[in-house]
Amino acid sequence: MMRRIGIVAAVVWPALSLHAQVPPPAADIAPAVVITVPSVSLESQQIASILLPASYAQSNRRYPVLYLLHGGGQDHTAFATRSWFRALGSRDMIVVTPKVGDSWYVNSAADPKAKYEDFVVKDLVEFVDSRYRTVPSREGRAVAGVSMGAWGAMLLGLKHPQIFGAIGAFSAPFGISRQDPKMDMASKTQQRFGVPDTPDRRERDPSTLATTIPLDSVPMLYLASGNQDLFVADNRAFVQRLTARKIPYEYREVSPLGHSWDLWDTQVVNFIDILSGRWGPASR
Repeated sequence: MMRRIGIVAAVVWPALSLHAQVPPPAADIAPAVVITVPSVSLESQQIASILLPASYAQSNRRYPVLYLLHGGGQDHTAFATRSWFRALGSRDMIVVTPKVGDSWYVNSAADPKAKYEDFVVKDLVEFVDSRYRTVPSREGRAVAGVSMGAWGAMLLGLKHPQIFGAIGAFSAPFGISRQDPKMDMASKTQQRFGVPDTPDRRERDPSTLATTIPLDSVPMLYLASGNQDLFVADNRAFVQRLTARKIPYEYREVSPLGHSWDLWDTQVVNFIDILSGRWGPASR
């Protein structure tokens, strides 16, 4: 069990939505492509980006899948435009990023039609497994994300450990779904999670799930935060919960970084390095 702690400071939380009068030009995400995913859960067509290994077309092998979840104010192109992304073609893994807006990857407690958790763990996973040569098992799947996506990755991974065998969470704002009876429930975000100290809320809170998941079901956990991130205290509190239950994890706290790609670029790649070691060569 590894744990690296630094010094605390604060940064500004990035906007959860983008307000541009003129849509930006389409991002160049090659060699990734955009796919359309039919979603029974959302009763609509959804989109995601997918990167296939460079060896995919010339082989009959099956490949593990990493689901990378974008943060607030981002979309399915968030990772595909980073400088390190193109090199992932040599990693012998499939990488998928769904577009989910500001949904927080949950089935909304306030809107029964907004079933984004089901979209990811049911519709998207089943679609990818049916259309591509995947390793269709817990051992062949990982979920990771940044900011809102980090929170979502931990939620989905702990709630559905039969689907995901590894979780990466980078700058997760774990406290946003805390069980505070005085929580201001006026915002759409809080309404998605449900009323504090209710079953609705508890099943939408990674910190609660970390205290209730059976120990023999816990996926491999890798967490990271900048020591100047506004949410560094959330991450420290979360790993304390893991420590109390003797749950193995790796936590890296990096100085003097905040809530930004300065941290995420290196830590996502570190997590992918770990996955490459776990998964090894793609299955035949």
